[in-house]
Amino acid sequence: MTQLRILAPVVVDFYAVPGAALRDPGAHARFWAERQPELDALLPRLAPPLPAAAAVPAAVAVPGADASPAAAALPAAGVPPEVALRHTRPRSSLNLYRTISEHAAERTMHVLTGRLRPEHLPEEPGDPLRAGLVEISFRLYDHGLMLLEMLAEVDPWLAGHTGRLPARLDELQARAVELGEQTAREVVRRYLDPVLALLRDADRDEEVLLPATVADDPVTAEFGEALWVTRSLVVDPSAPGAAQMTRHWLKDVVIDDDPRPPADRLLDGEFDHLVRWLNYLFLDRTGAGGRMLPGDPFRDQWEALRYAQVFYGVLDRIDARLSKILADSAAAGSRWELEQLRGQLTRLSQRAELIIMERQDLSKYLKRAVRVEMDAILDFWDYEKLLEQPVLFKTELCGRRLAELAARRTARSAMFTDLILLGIAMTSILGTALAVTEFGRAIATDPEMAAYDLGRSSLVAWVASQPADAILVTSGVVSALLVLVYLFFRRDRSG
Repeated sequence: MTQLRILAPVVVDFYAVPGAALRDPGAHARFWAERQPELDALLPRLAPPLPAAAAVPAAVAVPGADASPAAAALPAAGVPPEVALRHTRPRSSLNLYRTISEHAAERTMHVLTGRLRPEHLPEEPGDPLRAGLVEISFRLYDHGLMLLEMLAEVDPWLAGHTGRLPARLDELQARAVELGEQTAREVVRRYLDPVLALLRDADRDEEVLLPATVADDPVTAEFGEALWVTRSLVVDPSAPGAAQMTRHWLKDVVIDDDPRPPADRLLDGEFDHLVRWLNYLFLDRTGAGGRMLPGDPFRDQWEALRYAQVFYGVLDRIDARLSKILADSAAAGSRWELEQLRGQLTRLSQRAELIIMERQDLSKYLKRAVRVEMDAILDFWDYEKLLEQPVLFKTELCGRRLAELAARRTARSAMFTDLILLGIAMTSILGTALAVTEFGRAIATDPEMAAYDLGRSSLVAWVASQPADAILVTSGVVSALLVLVYLFFRRDRSG
């Protein structure tokens, strides 16, 4: 039996309020717990109606149909999708290390899980990969990411193509990517968006969850799109063509400091799985299949892959948005644009720091086998070199760039202020000179004003005796000197 397990990180419109679970764990858990009954009532309405021939007869008893009022919708809409909220219990930091065979953290990293049936998605007749789907699930994580998982039987796809198996595998890879992208859009549009709308309606004060960005941000076009689609082939090594399948599926995978092809090492039994870059392979020697259930041989490796995909995906989005802020800052001119970019930078910087801290915090509580595998996957992907360090560098660079722009705007504002004050000073000099001239002449010609003058000032008399043109020229020269003094000190300050 050969199976294909698809894993795709998807961009979604969901951010959790930073620190909400720590500030008031009880209220945070109550919020999620109180939403589950509302969610259970919503889900039957989200299921697509079944064709008349496939509808469940009203007289047929559906197991558990009387356990919920939503069961009345089952005959018309079929079995509803399943969505379970996970953060329904307050988190405790005491006595977590009770066992070494499970994770020590009491709360999952994802906030909800969902499970769909193939009939919950649009039909695609004639597609053997779509017809072979046996599992569709998704998990919602903080920082705007959802993980979509699908499991499909691919024996029908490969049957009868022994002579052209490599070409058929290439076609399978291309179709898996296409199916992953299509399914991601459908899951977000049909199921996740209504669930998030219900949660936001119950949290109008935004104390628990936030939109990932403002409504007019171009980033909103990315919601529902897959960042990439990974393809994990689960192969029975004893099956016909297993060796050829393994070698072709991993033909583009390399391992540093090892000249041997990775497929040969797998087939020789050195290890039983290879998770490197997009095309993964698991040799299923026990016949457990690719469901990755508790107790299955590759359960720990699959959980590690989930965590690695989440950390890489969310930081990759932060990195892309920081690059956009750098580009926007080069063209920002108004104070409003600068403040908007500064707000975006502050939020993204906080997100980046939270993601890095969450990985460090999660590593304390993960099962050791999962942590070792997750670290190995991220190390192979050069996570710290390609994402973590560049994100921290861009955060610092964006901060410096915005500070430079703000300082430049402040300098321009200061220059305008100086010019205004300089203009006032120039007019004041002229006005003062003319006022003194007029005062001196008034005293000389008005006996009533002269009666208050206890002794005529020679300076006032001299100014009053000057012609008006001389007063204007002198005022202009003094103003020009002030301008030169201003320019001298300004150049000295800017240098």
